[in-house]
Amino acid sequence: MSLEETLRADPGRIASIIDHTNVDPTATEAEIRTLCEEVLEYGFCSAVVVPYHAPLVSELLDGEANVVAVIGFPYGIQNSNAKRSEVEALLEHVDEFDMVMNRTAFANGDDDLVVDDVSAVKDAVGEKTLKCIIESPTLTPPEIRRAAELVEAGGADFVKTAVGYDGPTDAGEITAIRDAIGSATEIKASGGISSFDEALEMVAAGATRIGASSGVAICETTR
Repeated sequence: MSLEETLRADPGRIASIIDHTNVDPTATEAEIRTLCEEVLEYGFCSAVVVPYHAPLVSELLDGEANVVAVIGFPYGIQNSNAKRSEVEALLEHVDEFDMVMNRTAFANGDDDLVVDDVSAVKDAVGEKTLKCIIESPTLTPPEIRRAAELVEAGGADFVKTAVGYDGPTDAGEITAIRDAIGSATEIKASGGISSFDEALEMVAAGATRIGASSGVAICETTR
């Protein structure tokens, strides 16, 4: 049974593929504690936070769900050494890393730098999971396919659509990514997903993980 078929048969299982997210730069400790409480209550896959909050989230979740930190957020313009340093400082607290592709290098056609940047971060991440954000809502379908190919060449485990600042993700972006990568590389859809039907549309197009600050709302629409 495919993931789409599983979720259609049992919508409540959507929580298991949701990365419940709060990457607001002004998020308070109280808000992050609430995020973690929701992760545990609803059974979300993980909590996604900025690096500052990762040690607290690791303590609160205590292995019951994954801790995800964003790297090079939100534009990916930091150099590779800076991104590696971010990763290395977080390895003891974090299970998965969501990095941002170097969007400036990509816009300038510097494909080698894009690949090398992802590869450098993957080297620091090691056996842990690396997702790379291409900010697909800002790209044309050919650009999406090119970005996905570069991210995969750099060794990322997932191609992730967006940070959520530049418009919502649509299913066509997922399709373009899926067309460009091999079956071993997964897709995380994020950006403006706020209901079960929207999440299911992303899964139908090929996503295997959903990133959302509206994780609770998505689950509540299945009840």
